[in-house]
Amino acid sequence: MLLSQDKHREHQVNYTRKYLRLFWTLVLGFGLMFSSGCSTEFFVDKGHVDWVGGISFDIKPPYLNEKKAFNLRGENLSPWQLQQISEAMPFIAAFTNAQLGNGIARSLLPASEIKLRSIREIQNLNLDTFLAVKTIQNWQVTAHQIQFNIDYFYTGRDGYFVYYRDNYIFKPNNRKWAFEKHAKTEPEGILVCDKSPQGWRVCVPLNRATAD
Repeated sequence: MLLSQDKHREHQVNYTRKYLRLFWTLVLGFGLMFSSGCSTEFFVDKGHVDWVGGISFDIKPPYLNEKKAFNLRGENLSPWQLQQISEAMPFIAAFTNAQLGNGIARSLLPASEIKLRSIREIQNLNLDTFLAVKTIQNWQVTAHQIQFNIDYFYTGRDGYFVYYRDNYIFKPNNRKWAFEKHAKTEPEGILVCDKSPQGWRVCVPLNRATAD
């Protein structure tokens, strides 16, 4: 009887030690996960590779948010056209980021971009107003150029988002893609956005919506 009790006590001690080891292993694991270095590593969005029509798009930093704004699905684009956009994506994303000008004086932009229309100047936005890109879309791709629209947005004085669209043409230059000119003499301007029956947000220029 005494021998049986000793074995039972030994089994309990081993059982307790086993689960104590498991407990402290879990504590150590969570401690490492939420330490400053690992937590940053764990939560930072490193992007991904997206595949559209069999063509790969590196949706990765730098300019991750701008690359995420590329609307490529739902537009009638061939694999060849998608390949052209994939090659131009880094340059269009960098260009879009510079156009936002968040905290950056206009005079600090590259000289080649000074001739661009400035959304901040047109809309009288100061540098404290955070300007963001919503969508880059309406792609028209030929052998010599890529045409597209950029929909921007910012918070207006009434606290609601204001959406604004402008148009651009990029052309290849020494294995790079660069802004060539605006596709139209005037921007599409302020947009009116409503939800479609499918639940998607659809935006049209204010002057067109007023005319309709």
